[in-house]
Amino acid sequence: MIRSPVVVVVDADAEELHRTERALEASGFVVMAVTSFPAAKALLGSVSPELVVAAVKLSAFNGLHLAALSIAQRPSTPFILTHDVHDVVLESDARRLGALYVVVTPGRQELTRIASEALESATHQEYLVRQWPRKGAPHGTAAQVPAGEATIVDVSYGGVRLKVPGEIGQELPEAFELLVPSLNLSLLVARAWAARDAASDDGWICGAAISDERSPELVRWRRFVDSVDYSTV
Repeated sequence: MIRSPVVVVVDADAEELHRTERALEASGFVVMAVTSFPAAKALLGSVSPELVVAAVKLSAFNGLHLAALSIAQRPSTPFILTHDVHDVVLESDARRLGALYVVVTPGRQELTRIASEALESATHQEYLVRQWPRKGAPHGTAAQVPAGEATIVDVSYGGVRLKVPGEIGQELPEAFELLVPSLNLSLLVARAWAARDAASDDGWICGAAISDERSPELVRWRRFVDSVDYSTV
């Protein structure tokens, strides 16, 4: 039996929460709804949803606070921040955290569409990155990404996890060239997810999948992965 995807929905307005809950349930989601930041924080500490949707207004808190917490805990889980009006500052802040921003309408059509697309994309990208066992990379393995330097955190036959300083991680395109100078190696990769590094004030962590499995460089990459001491992460 295929399990329906679980979404955590957070909104301090009970009526708006109920509307969002009904719309997502009609789209095939199992909804776990709460009305406060503390309740959402406790819930996210005990369940592993496929998606999180939160309103900007959460009484004494802001939905951005929950976005930062959720994305730090589960960077590959999509987070949608909702608001009743378009706000370019909030949208920019949400994107900086790695969240999506949606202006809700009474029927929630745009929200349910984006929720379904985000889930489909995350599921596909997670498969691309996770289908191979990962290994912790040798300490300090340097890499080059667009606009700057990065450090390889772990590797697999099909993907890589990178630590990227500053705002470079925020600006990573959906597809980019990854250079590994120590291996004289270049690979085309697709960004699976990117989120603030919880252990760093200005760092980002990015998961990426190797795009071209026919590339001759892939053989050399997999030889490098084979040479790394086996320790899954």
